[in-house]
Amino acid sequence: MTANEVFLGVITVAAVALVIFLAWLILKLGEMIRAARQFLEETDRTMKQTTGEVNESLRSLRVITDNVGAVTNDVKTLTGSIREVTQGVQQLTGSVKDIGKAVQDLGAETVASVYGLRAGVKTGFEVFMKNLLGSKQE
Repeated sequence: MTANEVFLGVITVAAVALVIFLAWLILKLGEMIRAARQFLEETDRTMKQTTGEVNESLRSLRVITDNVGAVTNDVKTLTGSIREVTQGVQQLTGSVKDIGKAVQDLGAETVASVYGLRAGVKTGFEVFMKNLLGSKQE
């Protein structure tokens, strides 16, 4: 065996080893590509489910926000109504006070008129009786 034959034998063994290594590497790369593809498919499926849940959550949040807006508007309306009722009650209180004062003044005037009428009737009766009795004496 000559050096060339040994050298060719070493090169052949190295080439066979390289081919075996490359075949093993190609198999491992194929497994890795299948695993990566499986991972991506699972991730895609999970992302689709998550996206659907996020969309549903956003719709629910939008409904809640709309409801909060409606409640806020209702509270504003209620506050305005309470303010109007308060103003109405204040006006009513003022009117009741005015009516009470008018009734009190009317009562005082009525009492004065009754006393005046009583005094007038009494005086008129006394004058009538005096004239009646005075005309009989003559």
